[in-house]
Amino acid sequence: MRAGTCHCTSCRKESGSVFTAFAVWPESAFETSGETRQWERRHFCPKCGSRLFEIDGGEAEIKIGTLDTAPTDLSPRYELWAHRREPWLKPIERPAAAPGGK
Repeated sequence: MRAGTCHCTSCRKESGSVFTAFAVWPESAFETSGETRQWERRHFCPKCGSRLFEIDGGEAEIKIGTLDTAPTDLSPRYELWAHRREPWLKPIERPAAAPGGK
């Protein structure tokens, strides 16, 4: 459905990086295998503690870095908490609007 990045304090700390990249699918299109541990809506690897995905409101948010295939064809199109973006990171360029505003 969509892919983005988040610069919030929680995502920075969870990823150990300056942002987290994620993609969102309808929950009905999401499958997982293997064991996870859950806290609230967040699912983690029980061995290493990495945050894997979150299920909320009929959507599954998956951390792009946890996907088995890399690189992926997923390209973030928006940012959350962009005011916390590091000044040396370029903003995500939004696609130009089509003529006529469509």
